Order: sequence, then C-alpha cells, then structure tokens
Amino acid sequence: MEEKITALQDAAVADIDGAVSTVALNDIRVKYLGKKGSLTLLLRGMANLSAEEKPRVGKLVNEARQLIEERLSARKDFLYAEELTAK
Repeated sequence: MEEKITALQDAAVADIDGAVSTVALNDIRVKYLGKKGSLTLLLRGMANLSAEEKPRVGKLVNEARQLIEERLSARKDFLYAEELTAK
C-alpha cells in the first residue's frame, strides 16, 4: 500500500508540474482528490487494512494529500499570474 501511495504522489506531482493552464490543473485536482479520485479511493480502501496498518497508512495518505494540495495551490498561483500577464 505504501508503494501505491508513493507512486500516486509522484504521478500527481509530475502531472501538476506539467500543467499548462488552470483548467488542466483543475482536471488534475479532480483526478487525484475528487470524489472518485485516486487518492480518495485509496482512503476508502483502508477499511480492508489491519488495525496496526491503518494509522501508518492513514498518515501517509494524509501527507500525500497535503503535499498534492500545496503543489496544486502553488502551481495555480503561478499559472494564474502567467495567464493574467498574457492577457
């Protein structure tokens, strides 16, 4: 499970860094953090984990979510400023 979280986090960061517009960035946000997003599905899958694994995996998922949200916010600010300058 930890490998999945790390791979998902790495893929999200790569997608975020490669986004060229705020519209594309929003699509990436939905892809990972939306109701049917990859990270959300991982959270739902925690029900199948043992009691010992849940806190550790939960912490990793929450850290990944926080990192993704921070990267999304920073990239959004950058792209928004870039789009304003282009206009």
